[in-house]
Amino acid sequence: MVVNELAAAMGAPRSTIYHMTKILLDRSILDSYSDGRVFLGRKLFLYGSSVPEQYSLIELSKPFIDELAERLGERVELNGLVDWKQSILCVAPGKRSYFFPLNQGASYPLPLTSSGRFLIDGVDEETLRNRIPDEDYLRHGTHMMTLERFMQESQEAKVRGYSVASDLLETHLSSISMPITDANGVVLATIGVAFPTGELEPSEERFVGALEQTVAQVRQKVLIAS
Repeated sequence: MVVNELAAAMGAPRSTIYHMTKILLDRSILDSYSDGRVFLGRKLFLYGSSVPEQYSLIELSKPFIDELAERLGERVELNGLVDWKQSILCVAPGKRSYFFPLNQGASYPLPLTSSGRFLIDGVDEETLRNRIPDEDYLRHGTHMMTLERFMQESQEAKVRGYSVASDLLETHLSSISMPITDANGVVLATIGVAFPTGELEPSEERFVGALEQTVAQVRQKVLIAS
């Protein structure tokens, strides 16, 4: 329908609908016809086509995540970048009871997570400064991280092959993450192990070795599927 009809149908001010429609047209989320009618845009097709790819990654990863959690006895997650947060796409709880809720579908500030170090791979400083809000560097009002340190730790993690975050998201909670990459080296998601910080020193080498095996298995499945 035309924008006037859309405003009337929604009972909204025409000026507001014109403004919102222009933004969506500029971003190809809506398309327009020669007679002024607007309809769903071509970018929605791209968004829609990416959904099965993402769900495919979850489906492929789940058995391996379940097996790793059973083997380590710790919580294992598949994490992805959603709205500039670390989002838990899939989780296997392990054998511990946790004082901090880490629920599937929940999102957490990128700078406070080990996965965040890989999920920002390839993103420039200006974009990170604009996209990650200041409060995401805080925990309970206390500065836990700076953008500069976050970017430095991201580069270090890329060289090392895994990232560690201790006592950032919550006191006494640590995690180790590794990236799942596609054939071009683009980070699709991460697999991470969450555990009490007291386990980091005695168990880091064992967790890293187990993660390497699991990530390699998942990546092989992803490459075959693609």
